[in-house]
Amino acid sequence: MSELFDLTKFNSDEGVYILSDINKEFEKIYLKVRSKEKRMYSDEELRMLPIASPLNSHKSEWILRAKSFQRIKDYLHSINQNFNILDLGCGNGWFSGQLSKSFNHNFTCVDLNLIELKQGRRNFTSENLNFIYADIFSTGFSNSFFDIVIINAAIQYFPDSRKLITRLFNLLKDNGEIHIIDSPIYDETEATKAKKRTQNYYLLMGFPEMSNHYCHHTWKEFSDCKFKIFYDPNTFSAKIKKLFGVHDSPFPWIKISK
Repeated sequence: MSELFDLTKFNSDEGVYILSDINKEFEKIYLKVRSKEKRMYSDEELRMLPIASPLNSHKSEWILRAKSFQRIKDYLHSINQNFNILDLGCGNGWFSGQLSKSFNHNFTCVDLNLIELKQGRRNFTSENLNFIYADIFSTGFSNSFFDIVIINAAIQYFPDSRKLITRLFNLLKDNGEIHIIDSPIYDETEATKAKKRTQNYYLLMGFPEMSNHYCHHTWKEFSDCKFKIFYDPNTFSAKIKKLFGVHDSPFPWIKISK
C-alpha cells in the first residue's frame, strides 16, 4: 500500500507521532472530566474493551458498544480486502487496537489527547497500527489515501460537521466511506434540548467550559451527503426488542459515501 507520508520525519513521544502543537489547555480539562466520569481505564481494562470488567462503572454502556463494534467487525469481514483506515477521535485506541488483531488493514489512529494515545500505543503494538497526535484540519495528510474513516463516539467533538466531511472527502480515495457510530444525531428540536442538558451536566460536574467543546449535530447537517443508515435504533423492530429486554446501542450507524 502507498504510504500516508514519512512519519519518521516527525517527533514521537512514547511511540506517538506528534504532527501538531500540543493543546495542553483542552487536554487538561478533557482528562479531568474523563477521570471524574471514571472513564480513565487501567491498561488491563483497556486491553479487554469493549468487554468490560465487573468493576467497570460503565459496564452496561460497554455491553451496547460491544454490539456496535461487532457490527463494524462483521462489515469489514464482508469486504474481504485490505484497507487504509482512519480512526478519527480514537481516544485510547481500543477500537482499532482490537480490530488490528483480526485484520491486516492499516489503521491510523488520530486524536488530540496525548495521554490516551500513549496508553493506546503501549497496549496495542501491532505493526499495522500508527498512533498520531494531530489536528485533522491543519496537518498535511496525503489526499486520496484512506479507504475508510471511522468516527467512533467522537463526532460530537467536531463543531462543524460539514467542514469535517469536506476535509475527510479530500483524504478519501474514490468510493471512500465515512462511518459514524455510537454518537447521537438529533432533529432540530431535540438538539436544542440536548444542548441545554449538556450545559447543565458539565455545570454540575464543575466544568462548565467543557460544554463549549461538546456539539449536537442534526440530521439536517447530512442532508447534502450521500448517506445510508446501516443501524437505526428507532425502527419498529428495535423498539420491540427493547420492550422484551433486548437492548442495543441508542445511536445510529451512518455510512457517508464520497
